[in-house]
Amino acid sequence: MKKTDKFKFLEKTALKLGCTDAKVIPADHIVVEDRVRLRCMIGCPTYGKNLRCPPYAPSVDSFRKILNDYSVAMVIRIKPPEISKELLEKYKPKQSEEFRLWDRYQDPVTVKSSIWTDLSQIYKSMLIVLLELERAAFKQGYSLATAFFGGKCMLCEKCNVEGGVCLNPLMSRFASEAMGINLLKTAKNADMELKFSTSDNPVQITPMAILLID
Repeated sequence: MKKTDKFKFLEKTALKLGCTDAKVIPADHIVVEDRVRLRCMIGCPTYGKNLRCPPYAPSVDSFRKILNDYSVAMVIRIKPPEISKELLEKYKPKQSEEFRLWDRYQDPVTVKSSIWTDLSQIYKSMLIVLLELERAAFKQGYSLATAFFGGKCMLCEKCNVEGGVCLNPLMSRFASEAMGINLLKTAKNADMELKFSTSDNPVQITPMAILLID
């Protein structure tokens, strides 16, 4: 029996919760690269503005050490959000590369407050699914199961960076990219397809998450 077989219950739980796919893989199949963190530093408009993202997140080297403590992990493909025509109508990008709905929805400068509220609710609905999976693992004795979600935390419209303390510590999770996780390569290792948004299809993405289990 493979070491991942005893965690099949989590895959079934993920599907019951509405995830489109979930697969338990050896933890060393999670691909971690320093250049992913680099992109956070030079390519993300919210760098330094969120306590669950760089530079406040643990270093990539620290995460590599943490990852070594786990033997298995689960790659999760969350059901893409249903975005209404009304929401798309409210949000008309002026510059496709800078104002893409999901690629740059996290930038507080480019997103109006009303739009942020709509997108935050979508984010929270997906995060709750992830936290339920964490809880399911915890109930089976895996008390150190920890999730990482793609993209920045959106629980607060403005993160309490100046205060230096997260206001939602029980719910918030570090971004996968902040840890240096290459989601594209990791998804490939799990035989999953990962799609990124484009200017032509701003909502055609594959929300991905990682759950370290044991």
